[in-house]
Amino acid sequence: MSNYGQVVKDIRVGKGYSQQYVSEKICSQGNYSKFEKGENREIKYSILKEFLGRLEMSYEEFEYISNNYEMHERQRIMKSFYNQTYNSENALLQMIEECADYLRQNPNDNLIINIQTVMEGMLVLARSSDFVMASKTLSPIWKDLSQRNTLYLADIYLLNAILFVFPISTATEIKEFAFRHIDKYNGFQNINKLKINFLINLSLINIKGKDFETALHLLNDAIRACKSEQLFINLSICYVRKGVCLNNLNGEDEGFIEKGLTLLQHLEQAELLKMLEKEIKNNLIVY
Repeated sequence: MSNYGQVVKDIRVGKGYSQQYVSEKICSQGNYSKFEKGENREIKYSILKEFLGRLEMSYEEFEYISNNYEMHERQRIMKSFYNQTYNSENALLQMIEECADYLRQNPNDNLIINIQTVMEGMLVLARSSDFVMASKTLSPIWKDLSQRNTLYLADIYLLNAILFVFPISTATEIKEFAFRHIDKYNGFQNINKLKINFLINLSLINIKGKDFETALHLLNDAIRACKSEQLFINLSICYVRKGVCLNNLNGEDEGFIEKGLTLLQHLEQAELLKMLEKEIKNNLIVY
């Protein structure tokens, strides 16, 4: 917290608040003044959070400001991983490189090691569609996480990322296992987007396994959630895959494929558009 006092001072002055206002009923104004000057570096995290609460600021925003309005390298990696919508080879290569750079300085960070492993497994699939090799790479992560009594958000994101290298039965088991823990996070951050990604990933596994009824059920749930959360890239994927399912079940996609592709064109998602066109070609009966 060597520079935290100065940052808190800058925020306080910027908001026009007095030292007395920020420190009232938290600590003495004298101790607070020493903290701002860097003379009191023993301020507890809990006290700092109370100061930030008085300044109407989250700890995450405060850390961002403290780092010159930039995310720390670890935070950037985690954000990129959490926000992945599809497996672009270029994005995978970039993330692998970022993880490797970070791990040279922090070789024992288990989460970043796991993220790098996941990216390497996904890269195998992107380049060769070798599910056996990808499964060998990623199975240890599932084995480890499956033995835990409690999963936290980082664990659940890892499970979502490795879901579709496994057979339908295992992937469904992973999804059910993860959802039991996701439910504890209802209302927290982007938890609904994570649920949607599970449904979308599991739908593709069922499409590849020719279980179009199950895939359609998953996609209808995902579509409702995408509309509620206004996640349009995810929605376009759902529309395309719903069209594929309807085509295989009824011989007609009911316009959903065109709707999904048109939405992607408007969103200027050229790389994802190519990936889905290839997916359509591989899974459609007549198109």
